Amino acid sequence: MKTNIVNRLLCAGMLPALLLAGCSRRDEASVGTPANPLVVLLSPAHVPASADALEFVRKQLEKESGLTLQLKAAQSQGAVISAFDSGGTDVALVTLEEFLVAREEYGVHAGLQALRGDKLSDYEGVILTRARGGAASVAELAGRKVGFVGPYSVSGFTLPSIYLEKAGVKAAREFVASHEAVLKRLLNGELFAAATYARQAARAPGLKVLAVTGKVPNEPVVFRKGLSEDKIAALKAAFISLGATKEGRKALGAVADITGFKAVDGEVYKPLHELLRSEGKVVYDLVPEGWAIHRLNEPYRSEL
Repeated sequence: MKTNIVNRLLCAGMLPALLLAGCSRRDEASVGTPANPLVVLLSPAHVPASADALEFVRKQLEKESGLTLQLKAAQSQGAVISAFDSGGTDVALVTLEEFLVAREEYGVHAGLQALRGDKLSDYEGVILTRARGGAASVAELAGRKVGFVGPYSVSGFTLPSIYLEKAGVKAAREFVASHEAVLKRLLNGELFAAATYARQAARAPGLKVLAVTGKVPNEPVVFRKGLSEDKIAALKAAFISLGATKEGRKALGAVADITGFKAVDGEVYKPLHELLRSEGKVVYDLVPEGWAIHRLNEPYRSEL
């Protein structure tokens, strides 16, 4: 009952945006001018704590692309996804989960991929445990408290859930709000193991990788349908330029530890989508508002 109420409230909040979408269309020719700035959106997971970093990124993107930009921060995953409905957002740096839903609903496409470390374009999902006194095998997790990030994180929930299910291990799930929080609870002895990404192990001496649950591609920069190819090309070059200087890498470091970007297409993310389908899951399961967004758009699809 609670879920239905939340979904109805969510839909009610999104309805004005959908209604406006039908009667307001941007002038494509002027997108990227002072009168009609090109809108770049950051998902909540990518909003830096430093306003200086955000302003540096905006100025660098403007300088390199020759376009006038607005750089905005989304307040929720649902807001990131639904922002593409009205055409009011042109580009966004999003999480994997947000991308997969936005692609299904609004036809956005991935043009860039975030890099971390020494130009690493993917990362490993892992299950961590304490090196001393922790689990010696995955089988020992049965009935024990295992921390999950989610239930909307690919590395913190989706991949480890699939891994443990295939291993026939039923752990006692403890949902935690973030990767940092689940690591802290593991170190404090409140959890027997924790699902997260591999870089977390290097940040905490005394932990070990119990299992690798899968390899995950880094998140994308996505572009809306209808944005002109010349503006997409200019923005791609501008994003890539951010990782070419010391100042740019410092600013990006405040944006979820990103060190640069590279050009990609959507095929990079196809294996993850196929994995979800093979396990009987769908992309709408990956974000809290996923199914509500899908249901809200259903009446409009049936009229097309």
